[in-house]
Amino acid sequence: MSEWATYTLADFLMFSPRVYFRLVERYNQGLWPLQLVFIAGALAILFATATDGRRARAAALATLALAWLFCAWQFLWLRYSTINWAMSYATAVFMLEAGLLLFAIRWTQNGALPATSLRRRGGIGLMVSGSLAYPFLPLLAGRAPASAETFGAMPDPTAAVTLGALLAVVSQKLWLLLPIPVLWCAFSGLTLLAMEDSAAWAPFAVILAAFALLLAGR
Repeated sequence: MSEWATYTLADFLMFSPRVYFRLVERYNQGLWPLQLVFIAGALAILFATATDGRRARAAALATLALAWLFCAWQFLWLRYSTINWAMSYATAVFMLEAGLLLFAIRWTQNGALPATSLRRRGGIGLMVSGSLAYPFLPLLAGRAPASAETFGAMPDPTAAVTLGALLAVVSQKLWLLLPIPVLWCAFSGLTLLAMEDSAAWAPFAVILAAFALLLAGR
């Protein structure tokens, strides 16, 4: 046990910060200009979430499911798993979340919106931060703009937008839908801490905001 006390988060990294952020930069360069389409999709989800229409909510959840599938296949499986073997398992978990989001369409068709307007407004705020604020984090962290993370392309903003949307439009069975995005944010925050990246606070802030809104909704 005394040996474990000597370990730090950095000791569990399988790659250097330079390797990771270079991978993200090359990934973004290969996708460009699809990131603009993804941001437009996030804004469409935001608009759909702000309405009370059941079809709009269904479309929002279906779009979120597609975003999780895209992240799973294009980033986790094809890129991230080349430097971190655990991402092969994360790919399956992301696909599971996509399936749960599709199942949630039925729940939103039969259920009412969350009771409190605070939770709805807060959820929409989380979606705004995930879709519009996240791409600017590299500027705050002193990294190259090419390492920016956008909804649909990267897991962190996708998880943030998803948590916001779920809190805003889903009133039942959240215990099935929230754990995977929350656990990913925790994993990502710890990874950024291990890399001593100053943007590590962002995933933890998303978790805290989600739990605060969940408690406020009660």
